[in-house]
Amino acid sequence: MRPLDGIVVLDLTRFLPGAVATAWLSNFGAEVLRVEQPGIKHPGTHLETSMPLGQLNHGKKTIAIDLKSGSGRRLFRALSEKVDVLIENFRPGVMARLGLSYEILSKRSPQLIYVALTGYGQNGPYASFAGHDLNYMSLSGLLDLITPPGGPPTIPDVQIADLAGGSATALIGILLAIEARRKMGRGQLVDVSMMASVSYLMTLPIATLQTTGRSIVRNEELLSGDYACYSVYLAKDGRWVAVAALETKFWANLCRELERPEFTEEQFVGKPRQSKLKAALATIFRQQSAEEWFNVLGHKDCCLTPVRTLEEALREDQRTRQARLMPHLNETPGEVDNGGMPATYEHSMRLLQRVGFTPDELQRLEEEGVIQSS
Repeated sequence: MRPLDGIVVLDLTRFLPGAVATAWLSNFGAEVLRVEQPGIKHPGTHLETSMPLGQLNHGKKTIAIDLKSGSGRRLFRALSEKVDVLIENFRPGVMARLGLSYEILSKRSPQLIYVALTGYGQNGPYASFAGHDLNYMSLSGLLDLITPPGGPPTIPDVQIADLAGGSATALIGILLAIEARRKMGRGQLVDVSMMASVSYLMTLPIATLQTTGRSIVRNEELLSGDYACYSVYLAKDGRWVAVAALETKFWANLCRELERPEFTEEQFVGKPRQSKLKAALATIFRQQSAEEWFNVLGHKDCCLTPVRTLEEALREDQRTRQARLMPHLNETPGEVDNGGMPATYEHSMRLLQRVGFTPDELQRLEEEGVIQSS
């Protein structure tokens, strides 16, 4: 068994955050029904972008319904009465205009868990604004925190707000709502704001700001590279090593292995001595390659690792067999369905028959363009 066996999810999302969230639900047993607009040649692959996200739809079932038509909305409402979770990523008000809002659907299906995954939440001054990952990071303050002083904002190559603020928060909300429903007997609205959720990634900077009243200074905080015990250093081969020896015992181990035990007591000294300490370590680390340092110190509780490329990290996962679905549950592990995506809307007819529509009705609706089966 898998933890979410028996849970049925109606997926209206079109972008990365929703695709990742529903992929995880599917990996852990949920039956995910993706709703597409009729006429799309490759169901489940476009996501309104050209990014190669098809692998996120493995194991999902795809159904084509025209929600702009009255008949299509009637079909959708019937489907919503037979599922556990509905997740959508439209701007606030879109589903209400279609007559498919939480307020309407929950009256027909009180057990429904309705997830609204948006950039800025259902209310507030930005609720109706368009946006993407970069916008959510910039408005939340995260983009400024990861930007070097005096330089232009640094745009990361990973979608932090989309995935941590969107996908992960939606997953947490869904699981909490499923547990609450088990106790209360009814579903609820799960409102996910990607901008607001990013704040949880800044727990330490926010705590510092709130407790001390001072602004966060990039590259001058304990965990931002200002201290020798928590920084990156250039190695002999032009690659980098990351040192995160925050605890005194790890720092002492590092100083001993580098044959500089006198540095042990200076771990948290202020400037200018801290700068000299970093310079001394920088000189030492230039004596060997990054991987050589890792081979020597990686297993000695020094908290030292090489800064690897994505390709190197994936090769290492394959070599050590670490690339498995996380989190790993020893009794009910998840499983990625590698059977591929449905090439057509082959599931449309079967799924709609499940909720009470006859083959004749469905044939007529397909002729009218309301649904699509191929």
